[in-house]
Amino acid sequence: MLGHKELVECLLSHGAVVKEKNKCGWTPLDEAISYGDKNTVRLLLRKLREQTLQGLIQRRQKLISSLQNLDDFYAELKWEFHTWVPLLSRLLPSDVCRIYKSGSCIRLDSTLGDFTGMQWSRGNVSFIFNGEEARSDTLSLVVLDNDSKSYTRMKLMGAAEMEMDLNEHINVLMSKPVVYANMSTQPITVSRAQSGWFFKAEKTERVGEYSTDVYNITNLSLNIRKRREHLTPEQIQERKKWPGRWLMVR
Repeated sequence: MLGHKELVECLLSHGAVVKEKNKCGWTPLDEAISYGDKNTVRLLLRKLREQTLQGLIQRRQKLISSLQNLDDFYAELKWEFHTWVPLLSRLLPSDVCRIYKSGSCIRLDSTLGDFTGMQWSRGNVSFIFNGEEARSDTLSLVVLDNDSKSYTRMKLMGAAEMEMDLNEHINVLMSKPVVYANMSTQPITVSRAQSGWFFKAEKTERVGEYSTDVYNITNLSLNIRKRREHLTPEQIQERKKWPGRWLMVR
């Protein structure tokens, strides 16, 4: 913010954490994007990828061990968004996430493709982590697009691939708002779901051949803020015109 770019390089060279947030919730990368400084964005983004990759590699074996020690299971998580505005809750997105766990492998299915601010899109996506094929040159993670019958295998990029992808990533970051999203879990309450109009009973549902208990998780709050200082008036207007699969709710 003060223009001391040499200090940015010095801090990064000594392992400063790029994901660290200030009291307003913004990271150094968010600030660099808002100030429109592409060189600093490049430095921070490159270091962020390195730190994220190192963290994934370090946590992978711990994740595999935890999955192996955990009983196999199938679970469903239903997400519903609500608002105090009358009748608007019916237009907000909902989704049922299905989670399958077997051995050191886990799969998550979702139909909510993307949710940013008050914009969302539908999809049919699966995330599969295969701990049984964990190697040093792969992240063991596959993303399936079930509608187009295509998949993407997450792997470690080479230096040339990383630089090309970095340029594209920077252009995307500099052309859209910076979004801060904070999910507060402190006020969350968990309670058994009830069924029946007059005589209440604890709700159960059949999942496959099993009789399961149903719980309600309420009071989860999501706080979202945006910054657009780095966008031109043309870019701001263009984003307001996005048609098609994006549903705008004000």
